[in-house]
Amino acid sequence: MPVVAALLYWLRLARRTIDPRLKRGHAGGFTVVAGAAVVTAVWIWQRPGGLADAYFWGEVAGVEAIYVMCCSLLVATRARVLEPWFGGLDRMYLWHKRTAIAGVALLVPHKLLLDAAPDEQAGPLGLALGVGSAIGLIVLVVVSVPRAARLLRLSYERWLSAHRMTGLFVAIGIVHGLLLDRVLASSVLLQVVFGVVGATGMAAYLYAELVMRRAAPAADYQVAVVTRPDDTSLELVLEPGGLPLTPRAGQFVFLAVGGPGAGREHPFSVAGTGPGGELRLLIRARGADTRRLHDQLRPGVPARVTGPYGMFDHTLGGDRQVWIAGGLGVVPFLAWLDDPASARHDAIDFFYSASSPADAHYLPEMTAAVGRIPGLRLHTVFTDSQPRLTAAAVVAAIDGRVADRHVFLCGPATMTEALNRGLRRYGVARDHLHAEQFSFR
Repeated sequence: MPVVAALLYWLRLARRTIDPRLKRGHAGGFTVVAGAAVVTAVWIWQRPGGLADAYFWGEVAGVEAIYVMCCSLLVATRARVLEPWFGGLDRMYLWHKRTAIAGVALLVPHKLLLDAAPDEQAGPLGLALGVGSAIGLIVLVVVSVPRAARLLRLSYERWLSAHRMTGLFVAIGIVHGLLLDRVLASSVLLQVVFGVVGATGMAAYLYAELVMRRAAPAADYQVAVVTRPDDTSLELVLEPGGLPLTPRAGQFVFLAVGGPGAGREHPFSVAGTGPGGELRLLIRARGADTRRLHDQLRPGVPARVTGPYGMFDHTLGGDRQVWIAGGLGVVPFLAWLDDPASARHDAIDFFYSASSPADAHYLPEMTAAVGRIPGLRLHTVFTDSQPRLTAAAVVAAIDGRVADRHVFLCGPATMTEALNRGLRRYGVARDHLHAEQFSFR
């Protein structure tokens, strides 16, 4: 039944009249879910006789936990070849989070069902490995919850060091299954499937730990211009030291500054590029590292830029579009305003929400673009003195003609989620809503 549901979903997607790139962006998540359905179907097909239902389904839950954790390791590799199939690196990391949580959640029925039908032949080594793997994965998922990390006062460096052990705990879980799972031991086919899943996850883990940072596309830059619009905002212009990166409008890069031994890298959207390969980045000082950048960064500092990444692309939409930006979520739209392809759209209604005009540092750029791009209309909302932007306000501003529009949103998660839900109620198709995962920034 799960396999049939997955096939029906894919057939429905294939029939939609949307840009092929949008269809391709669904394929990665579909494959993850369909793969889980196939694993369950194969295990049911190869189910041996003589085993209690509780024991069988407990082992299926354990195998599915290994499967989704291996998927989590795969999408965490930052491999650019996977990006188009998930709709961007930000969504790959979203799937990394979802599958990790699902893997830990599946450990609950795995444990409860096996306790209901204990295997008297289970050896102490296999049991100890299972307990160790489960505890390790649960702890790593819990400390990845932002609130838990804050309560534990866990620094990013310590969290990252712990998080990098995920693959080791998954490997221990794989050995645990090979030692104890009587369902797995009963079928060569199941062993092959389990081996392929485990090998894929371990290959992804080793790639991420040993290869990814050296294989990722990167270039050396130097900080050329530093501007501080206010106490928390920073604008950088980076000049390439050699062959520059060539991001598309709306993409982002990972930035590490300071030369050899530099601090950790951060993802930032590219606000624009120059004729000599310069990159313009806008940074908001939020955490300790970005506050340090704001306070200490000066022209002449070397930088390493990795990327570009991201699939937030206005050319995926039709000729009539709505752009909605909140706060620093305006950055990819600034790059779009400089993109010649923007002038080809029949109509663009650009909504920009900020606290006050004093915080809208890039409003002059947006205003100037109105006279340069035919069909562009700018709508500003300043929440200190006006109600927050709602779907109803968006629809009213464009005279109700929203159902045929493609809508692009980037800003705080609460804003984009509320507008997504509201616009769906006004008839905007799900395929016409494009939201950048701003929290990833």
